[in-house]
Amino acid sequence: MREKHKIINYPSKNIKTETYILGDTFTTKHYYDAKDAYVRELINTENGITEVKHFTVKGVLSKLEHFVDDKRQGVETRYSIAKANKSVKSTKTYDNGKLHGECITYNDNNEIIKQEVFALGKLVFKYLRKDSVDITNVQIVDKDSVENLPKSEYEKLQQNMQEHPEWFI
Repeated sequence: MREKHKIINYPSKNIKTETYILGDTFTTKHYYDAKDAYVRELINTENGITEVKHFTVKGVLSKLEHFVDDKRQGVETRYSIAKANKSVKSTKTYDNGKLHGECITYNDNNEIIKQEVFALGKLVFKYLRKDSVDITNVQIVDKDSVENLPKSEYEKLQQNMQEHPEWFI
């Protein structure tokens, strides 16, 4: 059952906001009214975590992101809109509003075209490839920030340094 259901129409009559509480979840829907009304953003807040889904005019999910205390947190995923089948275009990892972890960009064939790792908002290293599969080099951009990497990324870097020393330039 929806509690405290509220609909706001803006003066331009092109935007409508609907908010309600459903169980433990606070939901906000932003609509844009053209010929057909469609949901532009769907915002759900539960246990202090806000999930925001962005949609295109055709109703295709284009981006999914999470916030804690109004700061990006966790993985932000962008989807390839042309395919409309939830194929991932890019992922970025955030912690407390800053890039912190792996950021990957994919081409239309779901192959990696760019892979970078951040620590506390600073680019630490990049994976360089001759194609979408084979890593040729790892370029360390900020050696001073290596210690600030997320634990999993730091361990992965250490493992790659031992197993593939030829990658590092």
